[in-house]
Amino acid sequence: MKSPISNVLIIIILFIFSCKPEEIILHGDITGSVTDALNGESVPSAMIRLSPSSDTAFTGNDGIYLFKNISPGEYEIQASKFAYVSGSRNVKVVEANTGKTDFTLNPIAVPVYSDTVLNFGLDLSTLSFTISNAGKVKLAYIFNTSQKWISYYPTYGDVTDETDSINVTIDRTELSDSVLYKGAIRVISDIGTDTIYVVVNGLMYDGQAYRIVKIGTQTWMADNLNAGVERNVIFGWVKDNGIIEKFCYAGDANNCKIYGGLYGWREMMNYNPSDDGTVGTTRGICPAGWHLPTENEWLTLINFLGGNQQAGGKLKETGIVHWKTPNEGATNQSGFTALPGGYWDSDDPGGDYESNSYGINTRGTFWTATAPDIKVNRGSHLELNYNSNSALMTYAVGCYSVRCVKD
Repeated sequence: MKSPISNVLIIIILFIFSCKPEEIILHGDITGSVTDALNGESVPSAMIRLSPSSDTAFTGNDGIYLFKNISPGEYEIQASKFAYVSGSRNVKVVEANTGKTDFTLNPIAVPVYSDTVLNFGLDLSTLSFTISNAGKVKLAYIFNTSQKWISYYPTYGDVTDETDSINVTIDRTELSDSVLYKGAIRVISDIGTDTIYVVVNGLMYDGQAYRIVKIGTQTWMADNLNAGVERNVIFGWVKDNGIIEKFCYAGDANNCKIYGGLYGWREMMNYNPSDDGTVGTTRGICPAGWHLPTENEWLTLINFLGGNQQAGGKLKETGIVHWKTPNEGATNQSGFTALPGGYWDSDDPGGDYESNSYGINTRGTFWTATAPDIKVNRGSHLELNYNSNSALMTYAVGCYSVRCVKD
């Protein structure tokens, strides 16, 4: 008869030898180099990305990269760096093995422009921009345009380490002083086509072109500002977040396209304090070289047009396409072309667009940079109405249209 101890030893031995050993998966590594196809030199700081794992690595000063402990399988590996054409390879990671994948990247030219928009305004005929090269090889370029009133010199060239200056001239003899003209110069180079935009009798800002008009000693935008991102007030009030935010009347983006955006006073001011100067200095959400008009600057405009009782008609767009009949006294003698974009009542910031939008086609309201009481969106604004020839300055809380005036 076997002892109890012997039985226990037999059971332990049988248990040990009957267990299946756990399978161990060994990972693999990938290494390699990145070199310049032009001169064979190492390319440091190139980014190497594995897909679909999305692992990334960067080459050192010696152009070498390394991925460690990668699960076995099929991958795509891509090498990229600014001023080079990216390269990619398919690789297979084998367990307990270090694979090697090298890249040779072709350098390219990278054009850099001092300006991509040339705003000639109402009286300029010549402006210039520069073209340089941030790439590794020579950049050859040539210009063309379909507008006969645009000319430029030189018409072609090439840059490696230097910078070329291009003079652009506008022939105004065939252009009307009251029409906004938009043109383009196409820059055709080794790597593709770029565009330099040309605007006459206006300016381009945030991707949109605006007419401008000179009235007395002032130069005004002749379109309502429509810069920024549309905000849905249902999801919260606008904030000082570095992003220009606007409302569209009744939540309809088409209203912004026609009448411009509606802005709260603090948002329009870019959260700067009230500007009470005779000539304003607060840029706010206006383009560079322009500023938000103070109450005094609006009054200068109104007085130039004959005072409160006459200025409204001289500011308003004529006809009843946008203004409701009778559009009392509208002559647009000034060329200001005021539109009735209405307003949004921000007394209820949790409300919806439809129930808080008022006055489209009947009222034009335009902010000043002057606020007698800096609370929420309270400030001074100009008000024009469809049934009146007058221009009234008043104070309220709301979201209104914006016009900018040239510095």
